[in-house]
Amino acid sequence: MPARSYEVEAIVLDTRDHGEADLIVTFFSLERGRATGIAKGAKRSKRRFVNKLEIFSFLRLTCSESAGGGLVFIHEADLHTPFLRLRTDPSRYATASVIRESLLLALREGERDETVFRLALWALHGLDAGRSRQSLLVLYLLRFYSAIGYRPGLEACLSCGIEASPGRGFAFSHLGGGLVCATCAAASGHPGTRLSPGTIRLMQSALELPLDKLHRLQLTDAMHRECLTALHLYGRHLFQRDIHSWAMLDSFSDQGGSTAKPVQI
Repeated sequence: MPARSYEVEAIVLDTRDHGEADLIVTFFSLERGRATGIAKGAKRSKRRFVNKLEIFSFLRLTCSESAGGGLVFIHEADLHTPFLRLRTDPSRYATASVIRESLLLALREGERDETVFRLALWALHGLDAGRSRQSLLVLYLLRFYSAIGYRPGLEACLSCGIEASPGRGFAFSHLGGGLVCATCAAASGHPGTRLSPGTIRLMQSALELPLDKLHRLQLTDAMHRECLTALHLYGRHLFQRDIHSWAMLDSFSDQGGSTAKPVQI
C-alpha cells in the first residue's frame, strides 16, 4: 500500500545535492519537528520545486514516509515566505546562519517543539523586515536557550545566592549558565563576561515578555556586545563545539558583532 501523504509548515535548514537531479533537504516543521527528506528531480524541476527549496525558506511541503522509515519523500513545495533579504544581505545572512546552525545543533531528528519553531520564524521574519539584527539575535538566543531547557540564571549569584542589584558587579558564567558576583568570580578563577546592570535587566525582561512584545526592547551597542559575547560562549559550552557561523558574523563586528572578550570584574 502506498504511504499516505501529509502536509507540513516548514523552515528549510539545509540542502545538499544527491546525484545529478535530487536534493536532500533538512527542514524543521511545526507538525513533525526536524526531518530530512529527498526531493526527487528537484534540480531539474520547472514547476514543483524551482526557487523554493532554499535555505531559510518558509513553505508548505507535501511529503510521505519511506517504506524503511528513513528519508521522507518530498513531493511538492508551496512557498509562503522566501526571506530573500536573508540571502542577499551578507550581514543578515550571517545572523540567520547562526539561528539555523543553533537549530541543527539542538534538535534531534523527529523532535517537535512548537515554541522553538515559532521563535525561529519570529526571528527570521524580523531579520527579513529590517529590524536590528544584533538585537534579534540576542533576544532569539536568550529565548532559545530557555526553550531547550537551559534558561540563563539572571536573578542571583549562582555560588553565594546574593541577589543581582545595580550596586554590585556581576558577570555571566558560561560554565554555570548564570550570574556570578565579583567575589565568587574571583574565587573561582573563571571571570565570565561582565554585564552592566542595564544589560542584566534587559536580559531578564527578554525572558519574561510575550514573544509578540519582544521587539519593544531597545538594546544599546554596549548591551549587544555584552550579551552576544556571553551567549556565544554559553552556546559553545552547551553544544560542546563552536557555532561555525559565528566567524562569519564576527566579520561584521564594526556593525555590532560580538568581538568583546570575557573580562575581569
